[in-house]
Amino acid sequence: MFTVYHSNHVDLLKSLLLALAERDPLSNPFQEEIILVQSPGMAQWLKLEIAREKGIAANIAFPLPATFIWEMFTRVLSDVPERSYFNKEAMSWKLMKLLPDCLQDDDFSQLAQYLEDDDGGQKRFQLAGKVADVLDQYLVYRPEWIEAWEQEQSVAELEGAMPWQPKVWRQLYDYTLGLGQSPYHRANLYQQFIDTLEGWLKSRRAQGYRPYLCVRHLALPPRYLDALKALYPR
Repeated sequence: MFTVYHSNHVDLLKSLLLALAERDPLSNPFQEEIILVQSPGMAQWLKLEIAREKGIAANIAFPLPATFIWEMFTRVLSDVPERSYFNKEAMSWKLMKLLPDCLQDDDFSQLAQYLEDDDGGQKRFQLAGKVADVLDQYLVYRPEWIEAWEQEQSVAELEGAMPWQPKVWRQLYDYTLGLGQSPYHRANLYQQFIDTLEGWLKSRRAQGYRPYLCVRHLALPPRYLDALKALYPR
């Protein structure tokens, strides 16, 4: 069962986490405890606090939510790579190659204007990173836009604004497939993941599978919450 505990006091959440873990300990002492955190700093703080209160903090993993959910994709679904080929760094370098040809399209006039007199390619490198960052945010917070663009459908919320965005995404997607890389990304895996999860969970429960603990997530994207709720049904 997926339960959310709210508090503005991180010490209270930490104490609650420890109490829940003590009330429902892992059946296998060699099994790794997994606690989701929103930053490496939070992970370090929790390690120190657990060690201070319990005398030791060992065999605990502290993944970020995005890392954890993608790892669950790879476990539950077949043919999902260990790391998405649509991660921000990969998209940046692909866009470096794709942008010059895209600029011939009138819908890219704003980008073309920015890249004027870019003889050394520094502006193109910076722009590719910025565009990759925007697309990465869409994959997390607006996955329905990405899915619509791949099906060459319009997005009502944008109302024709920034018409280059759907075009650059389709160029990026087609280029990635042309390289023989996996088409999977965070926007097109969630529903397949949720649909496949029930049978996977039944087998894991027979092996002593148990829910993971989350602490102090200030703002989780809706799709992250959907995935966590599916992982821990009633």
